[in-house]
Amino acid sequence: MLHRVFGAIALLGVFALRHNHLMKSTPGAGDSLGAPPRAIELWFHERPEIAFTSVTLLGADSLKLPVGKAAPGADSLEVIVPLQATLSRGDYLVRWRTASQDGHPARGEFRFSVR
Repeated sequence: MLHRVFGAIALLGVFALRHNHLMKSTPGAGDSLGAPPRAIELWFHERPEIAFTSVTLLGADSLKLPVGKAAPGADSLEVIVPLQATLSRGDYLVRWRTASQDGHPARGEFRFSVR
């Protein structure tokens, strides 16, 4: 019985790996920048579906800040979202959403600051 439980857990792990997830970003999670970024760059585990990819940027007051439309980067795993305003000093929250080629949605968030 125990081996079936472990087998089911391992199988769930295999399926979880099939969903896209964020590998790295610029700015990175927890970064404290000396100058404001001009764009948010995201790199995913799998090629993201650009049509289903979006980024929301929130300031410390939880108000949405203007960002451009997600576009593919030079790397097929990269997405670039230009910022439409110069960020002032403060803390920011990035919320991202995308889908993999298999159609499964993925989302996440991270924070960074400009000092």
